[in-house]
Amino acid sequence: MTSQAYIIEIGSDAVGIVVREAGETAFQFHSALSGYRALDGKKFATAQAAHRAALDHAGQRPGATRKARRPELEYA
Repeated sequence: MTSQAYIIEIGSDAVGIVVREAGETAFQFHSALSGYRALDGKKFATAQAAHRAALDHAGQRPGATRKARRPELEYA
């Protein structure tokens, strides 16, 4: 198995990436924006679970709305 990586976007912002290294079962989050550092290093069973966590996190940020667009997966 090779490594897998996905970009996590919320709206027009790339907030981080998740990477699953060869032989690993979980995806690890790497933040691209300082507002998402709370998720940095956390592991998720799926890339979709990491997306949901980023969306939840975005909803908790000051000034954020709960109507954030669902981010799309992109191959890196």
